[in-house]
Amino acid sequence: MRAIKWAILFLFCAAAVGLLAFGPRPNRTLPQDAIVVDYWEKWTGNEEQAMRSLVNRFNETEGVQKHIYVRYVSTAAINQKTLVATAAGVPPDIAGLYDNNLVQFAAMDALEPLEEMAREHGITEGYYKPVFWRACNYDGHLYGLVSTPVVVALHYSKDAFADSAERLRDAGLDAHRPPGTLQELDRYAEALTTRDSSGRIVRAGFLPMEPNWFINEICFWFGGNFFDEQTHRFTLTDSKVVDAYRWVEGYSRRLGKDAMTSFQSGFGNFDSPQNAFFSGAVAMEEQGPLLANFIYINNPHMSTLLWPKDEEIKMPLAERVKNYSWSVAPFPSAVPGLVDVTYCSFDALTIPRGAKHKREAFEFIAWVNRQENMEALCKLHCKSSPLQLVSQDFLLHHPNPYIELFERLSRSPNAHRLPQVPIMPEVMSELTNLSQQVSLLQVDPQQALSDLQVRLQSKYDEFVRQQKARGSSAF
Repeated sequence: MRAIKWAILFLFCAAAVGLLAFGPRPNRTLPQDAIVVDYWEKWTGNEEQAMRSLVNRFNETEGVQKHIYVRYVSTAAINQKTLVATAAGVPPDIAGLYDNNLVQFAAMDALEPLEEMAREHGITEGYYKPVFWRACNYDGHLYGLVSTPVVVALHYSKDAFADSAERLRDAGLDAHRPPGTLQELDRYAEALTTRDSSGRIVRAGFLPMEPNWFINEICFWFGGNFFDEQTHRFTLTDSKVVDAYRWVEGYSRRLGKDAMTSFQSGFGNFDSPQNAFFSGAVAMEEQGPLLANFIYINNPHMSTLLWPKDEEIKMPLAERVKNYSWSVAPFPSAVPGLVDVTYCSFDALTIPRGAKHKREAFEFIAWVNRQENMEALCKLHCKSSPLQLVSQDFLLHHPNPYIELFERLSRSPNAHRLPQVPIMPEVMSELTNLSQQVSLLQVDPQQALSDLQVRLQSKYDEFVRQQKARGSSAF
């Protein structure tokens, strides 16, 4: 068994070295003193192309002036490859990690602290929206900066609301406005759900597990959290967390587990015309601003009712929103008076421990975080900005005409980041499994959460023990 583990480690290391040695070569002649900065990123498709365009712009401008060339490689399994390459002593100079990897890598001493270099470039606490700055800092150090963020809101079909206007009115609801509370959302969902003559679901008003990207954070909208950073204890048995999973369970009971499962089996992939929201199978869903890009690719009619996209983006915002058969609103809270609740996720630019060209790598990271460059990238990814300062052009001519709502939500005092747990990837995996079991009515939420709390606390305590034993500075 040990031989197999070492063989796997060898293969990962070989792959990591291969990425460094055989990545794309510069397409111009570099000065002899030019530094080549290796940057690994996880994106594919349009998102990969967007970052590549920024890398090319840096190489042709700032890079020329400072004799830096960024060699950009798109690769799968970015977290595993970066961690193994770092352990092997051959890390990339920049790694584009997920936010749920940031604290894990920092706690394992696998990232370089960035606060001094950031300060030299004028990037301090006031430069970022608070929710993102707090998420990038851990144990007194800055371990990453944002490349692009995701801010979660309710997306709803104006067409579905109009089609069900009479049913909504009969339920005491208004087809011309979105739900304002979670209880109201449930009532909207019921009125928007339609069935055929045999009782099969034709359209669901809302499904907690569609697309289930943010189901693990649903407790935020109930005023809860699943980890207490002060006591370092999991809080999965807190009544607010239990209520969140009871809410998920409630949809399966009301719609019928088998009927719901059969209905969901007909959904296509997220990035396809058969996406449940794009095809009209689901009237409301929880998602970030990037959904606008995928709608335009997979069902452009939803965003081009009156004018082509290139004409519409030049119009005033009040006119632009008429071009859309869908709209957005804050995802409503279950707690009376708790408004503008959201979850803020992000992709992070980090420098792995032992990187050869730390200062040159940070020159690129800082360049991406300049307002004009950050806004250019976030427009291409169809996302809001993590920075405090946002230009009027960004708000008025963003490809998503509702971007100002996402900006507002990310500034809210009720904007949440992930709690800082160094075993977060494992926590996310466990919570995803639990959500699926709850949705399929396979477990009782309270008992399952209690069992999971014991299991995760044990794993967390063991992780801390191991890191202390190896002298980690984080504990």
